[in-house]
Amino acid sequence: MDGKYKIIKQLIDLWENFENEVFEDHNLLNFSEWMVEQIKEKSISNTKTETKYDHNLRSETELYLSKLESKTLFQEYIFRIARLEDFYIRKYLVDLPLNSRLEYLFLYTINNLERARKTDLISIHLVEYTTGMDTIRRLVKNNFINELQDKEDKRAKILVLTKEGNELLKKANRRMEEARNVFLACISPNKWKKTIPVLKEINEFHNNIYLNHYDKPFPEISNLMDSLKHLYK
Repeated sequence: MDGKYKIIKQLIDLWENFENEVFEDHNLLNFSEWMVEQIKEKSISNTKTETKYDHNLRSETELYLSKLESKTLFQEYIFRIARLEDFYIRKYLVDLPLNSRLEYLFLYTINNLERARKTDLISIHLVEYTTGMDTIRRLVKNNFINELQDKEDKRAKILVLTKEGNELLKKANRRMEEARNVFLACISPNKWKKTIPVLKEINEFHNNIYLNHYDKPFPEISNLMDSLKHLYK
């Protein structure tokens, strides 16, 4: 009996893989085209299905999350979502000459600011000074941005995109839009849009502390947060 229905089980497993890889239009025509691509890339018999190890790992993750208290769980979801988003972005930018999401963000920000200075990029994206400067140096070295004298402040320099940088940003923007669509495909816009005010409030509170009290020790920052928190309730 098992041998008789083995092919049906394989089709069910393949359909599950198809649903996981293709996020819309789950119909037989698209399924058959997807299977043809699977055959071209690798034999259909080797198409990956969920193993016992995969299932156990997923169960252990769910168990871990279920044991966290609410505040910890809220933070853990934010951390995990950020890491998962980074995973998708790396996949979509893999064949572009960008070493990181941060390089893309710097190009995007320079393109959108009238006068982009190095310190602006570092502050806006909340990165360490050395990390930000290393990123800027790589972009300059690869001829994606140039440093020009600031006409309004002769002591400073502003950053502008080169022709190559503009072309790269256009390609990266298209990829990032695809990545965002994939990332949010699992939830309706009506749902994720409702979370924006909450995330915005948390960001504004801690962004202000980070930018203005970056060098303070933990006890001072803790006291500061305690004194300011009533303003955000």
